[in-house]
Amino acid sequence: MKPFRIVVVVAVAMVAIHVFPAAKAAEWGSIKGRIIVDGTPAKPAPLVVTKDQFCINKKPTNNSIVIGKDNALVNAVVYLRIGTGAAKVAINPEYDAAFKKPVVLDNKGCMFHPHITVVRRDQTLDVANSDPVGHNTNIALLAFNQVIPAMGNVAVKVSQTAAIPMPVQCNIHPWMKGYILCLDHPYAAVTGDDGTFEIKGIPVGQHEFQFWHESGYLKNIKLKGGATDARGRTKLKIAPGETLDLGDLKVKASSIK
Repeated sequence: MKPFRIVVVVAVAMVAIHVFPAAKAAEWGSIKGRIIVDGTPAKPAPLVVTKDQFCINKKPTNNSIVIGKDNALVNAVVYLRIGTGAAKVAINPEYDAAFKKPVVLDNKGCMFHPHITVVRRDQTLDVANSDPVGHNTNIALLAFNQVIPAMGNVAVKVSQTAAIPMPVQCNIHPWMKGYILCLDHPYAAVTGDDGTFEIKGIPVGQHEFQFWHESGYLKNIKLKGGATDARGRTKLKIAPGETLDLGDLKVKASSIK
């Protein structure tokens, strides 16, 4: 009986070695900040809307560059980047409920809403059409290219990811353009009308983050203790139970075009 007891003790010890590090890894932190433009960026060209009277009447706008109050940069994207061959990041269970719900990409007013859609691999994307005219939604990344009938919708399971947001287009109405960011994790945010972003529940430790806008990589943004590189990337340390406040991050107006 004694040898058996020794084996049991050793087995319990081995379980403890594996369990406690996992519990420690389950600690989370957050980051937040605000992206603003330093200077006055060029205004995007007006859209040329020539098809379907409904679209002409709606007067859709060019959302490639949107500047909010106090020079806020709208539709900039910040997300945790996992390099090629790197291990997958732990997923905070707080995101489970959102993952089970479809993400909606709507054709509305002859524009894509939202302009930038964030979705996870294996999540459902509900491509909707709130307009009384048909739209063709072309998402090359997902090999999805279908006509969405007026007031209709088509669901597609997201099966691919990409390192940066990829284009969404309408072949019927060529001025309609948007982007979709497909990731293996939920740690991403798109800046709102005030330029702010926040990503909650990130695993503790040092991670690489990507800063992107459809003008290109948001490079050379000064941060506390460093800056984003030529590809808009930087490493940030996430502390347990804390929010890393990056403050106001300035992007040169000359790089937004």
